[in-house]
Amino acid sequence: MSDRMPEPMPEQWRDDELLAELAMALRDADEVPPEFVELGKAMFAWRDIDGELAALMYDSEYDGDRAGALRRDESAPLRALTFSSAELTFELEIIPDAVLGQVVPCQVLNVHVRVLSGEDVVVTTDDVGCFTIRPIPAGPFSLHCRTETGTRIATNWINI
Repeated sequence: MSDRMPEPMPEQWRDDELLAELAMALRDADEVPPEFVELGKAMFAWRDIDGELAALMYDSEYDGDRAGALRRDESAPLRALTFSSAELTFELEIIPDAVLGQVVPCQVLNVHVRVLSGEDVVVTTDDVGCFTIRPIPAGPFSLHCRTETGTRIATNWINI
């Protein structure tokens, strides 16, 4: 995108000035990164409109108690995320090589890990609701499942 700041709008535009500004705006619009466009499309193409959205309730990355608590030579703590809906909660911990998760209440179900490219990896929870996603998806991903009662639930897009 152009780093040039637009000139203040004059009282009167000459046709050639107006056309030049419009041409620059169109060029800048063509420079939108493709991954940004794909993320936008994926966010609006919610594949399961009848399902519930599990909202982000907690993200340790934004936990005020930890802000500034680490020195540069200390490693960062694990990142924890919690997504909740009326029927199910996803509790996630991000470790260096995997995403560790648990669904609450505990139940055995298939968790679909959807990435922007459209890939769909399925992991199955154990009898206490735990699952592991390995490797960590390279870009934004969301989790989708169908509970024992048949309710479909999906998280927002997660970007690690």
